[in-house]
Amino acid sequence: MGAQFPGSKDIRVSDNERSAALAALGQFYAEGRLTMAETDERCAAVANATTKGDLDEIFFDLPHLSSAAVGLPEKTYTAAEVAQLHRQGARPRAGILGLTTVAAITGTAVLAQSTVFAPALLALIPLVFILLYVMKVGPSNWYAPTPRQIERNRIKELRKEDKIRNLELRAQRRERSHALKTKALDAAENVISTKPWKQR
Repeated sequence: MGAQFPGSKDIRVSDNERSAALAALGQFYAEGRLTMAETDERCAAVANATTKGDLDEIFFDLPHLSSAAVGLPEKTYTAAEVAQLHRQGARPRAGILGLTTVAAITGTAVLAQSTVFAPALLALIPLVFILLYVMKVGPSNWYAPTPRQIERNRIKELRKEDKIRNLELRAQRRERSHALKTKALDAAENVISTKPWKQR
């Protein structure tokens, strides 16, 4: 059946792994694989387990655990991320523009023989494009920035800050260089004015 908990059997278990094992035992009890007495007995054994080998012995007759049960990190999303992904998946503006394009072309083809104004329907395509993508008509959530746009803006801001920092550092270096040159010139003038070689 193989080890339920990956890694060397001699590695000591963490509190997170013990918690994951207890949760797995609760799941197996709920599935009817363990009785209440067996669950209590194995929970006590999990609490006393010190190595991964100890945990494997507790689960020897149970099916392999899911990645969540053995304590591997599970990817989670915030409500804002879920809403953002939903907005990205929906793409209502592109859908509206696509439907308008199909309707305009179909309408033009159908009405072409009955009226001379049928091609005017094609003007709906750029009109809807301007409304949705230039004037941004519609709910604000249609125009929420994507994570890629946010990341680009962050990178731009970081680059701008980096440029400002580099300019400041250059200005400081110039000031230091100027101060050192001034000190060196003052020292040289002082030496020349005292003329120590002439005092001998």
